[in-house]
Amino acid sequence: MKKTTIILIASALTALGCIEMCAKPQTAKTSTTTATTVKKTAVREIGEKEFSTLIADFNSKDWKFLGKRPAIVDFSATWCGPCRQLSPILDQLATSYSGKIDFYKVDVDKCPNLSRSYGVSSVPMLIFCPTTGNPTAVTGLYPKEELVKAIEYVFKIK
Repeated sequence: MKKTTIILIASALTALGCIEMCAKPQTAKTSTTTATTVKKTAVREIGEKEFSTLIADFNSKDWKFLGKRPAIVDFSATWCGPCRQLSPILDQLATSYSGKIDFYKVDVDKCPNLSRSYGVSSVPMLIFCPTTGNPTAVTGLYPKEELVKAIEYVFKIK
């Protein structure tokens, strides 16, 4: 990897594997058309430029976290079933940890350089970014309870 060795805490989590599920967007039916409802999310979608100012300069060889509080970055894709399943879980966590942890989402298809820089080869991939020290990454779909344990372990937050 380009910057740091990302420590995997996958052993602390129960692997569920990538279960492909055809999740469909919520729709609101009208008398003549079907409109897709846009759901407001607590997780902020960011691109490469925002990542470089909010999280870290991904072009730098050294990791230096730029945020004011810990962050979780979800590397995902719109076509990924497990990513769609993880999204509402991350929204719940973002609401629960509001003001304590920042939650971001990066679309790997829109940000290939950023994804490549962090070695994203499988989605979903979460990077836990503490305010000091190195980031920690996990790949795959995990239940909310396991992600809470990971948050408590990595960030020392309850």
